[in-house]
Amino acid sequence: MSRAWNNVTSTTIENCWKKADILPKYEDEIDMEDCENRDILLELERLKEQEEVQVLINKLNFDEVFTADEFIKCDESEPTNEMISDEEILNGILPNEKEKEEEENVNLLPTITHNEAVELYNKIILYLEQHEDLNIGDDELKFIKRLRKEALKQQFITARQTNLNDFVSIIE
Repeated sequence: MSRAWNNVTSTTIENCWKKADILPKYEDEIDMEDCENRDILLELERLKEQEEVQVLINKLNFDEVFTADEFIKCDESEPTNEMISDEEILNGILPNEKEKEEEENVNLLPTITHNEAVELYNKIILYLEQHEDLNIGDDELKFIKRLRKEALKQQFITARQTNLNDFVSIIE
């Protein structure tokens, strides 16, 4: 694609712009091809348009003032026609080693059931009540009891209803 653009001449682009009627109109109606001072007229037109842009920028009352030229040329430092390699594309898409390690670490955590959580909360509450020297306040103990209550609620919600057939052998 970039090779194709390199083969396009400025005359081709200028002819396209003329055909599309997007070149600036000159008040003197001077034929640009016949004029010896064509570059001067183009520069004057560019400066006129730049002044118009500056007037609009000044109306916006930005805290940080910038010129129309800075605004117009803001993209010049950005690469626009550089081809990126397949490796760069893959690096942007595929997870890197650090992300893989984080995923593995997440998968290594053991699953704790609601029953186990309730048992652990009971042990923690018992431990805190037996060791008054830890200076645990009533608010902290109430918070842990609230967590235990939530675990009990989840245990009840996820409990599987037993079937009578699981306890009785049916003789046929």
